Amino acid sequence: MLQPNFFARELKFMLLLASACSLLLMLTRASIGERAELTLRSVDAILQIVGEDTLPVMEMALERLNALFARRTTGRIKLWQGIVRPELWACEATGGGMWAEITLVFVYNTANKQLLGLRVVEQNETAGLGDQIAEESFYGQFSELQAGAGVEMVTAKVMNNQFDAVSGATVSSKAVETIINKAVHTLKKYEDSKN
Repeated sequence: MLQPNFFARELKFMLLLASACSLLLMLTRASIGERAELTLRSVDAILQIVGEDTLPVMEMALERLNALFARRTTGRIKLWQGIVRPELWACEATGGGMWAEITLVFVYNTANKQLLGLRVVEQNETAGLGDQIAEESFYGQFSELQAGAGVEMVTAKVMNNQFDAVSGATVSSKAVETIINKAVHTLKKYEDSKN
């Protein structure tokens, strides 16, 4: 027969373990900072969207990106404004997906409120379903998509701010919608604060 204190000790142990894991996670995030530096995949994706050649060496790719865009914010939503074309904004944004975080990049034109293009650069969605958000058949539909009032996931596209969900991967598709809309909202708030 179990002693009455057994459950109390187990509960205390579980709470202590959960607290230790939370503390470890906080320390890890603090040591990483705000992930201020981009990955080569993000830099390459931004360069591809604006029609630039991708460069095999990170330093060269960052140099090219820095010639085109100036950093404006950091954090989970990073923004860069075009130097020669200030109406163009590059964005790297991260948000929750079905199983893990999704990181995507896109370029947004504030003059016509359109996305120039989008790429998913990090994801761990379900193989064969949700991972299709990283394929051109999905992200290709974001080229010239109206995003001024936000984008909307639908099953049948009828308006110029809508995109088709990946069949069988509604959660992953909805995550992309949420990430884009939060990033565009952040960009608008940033622009409004500077005017």
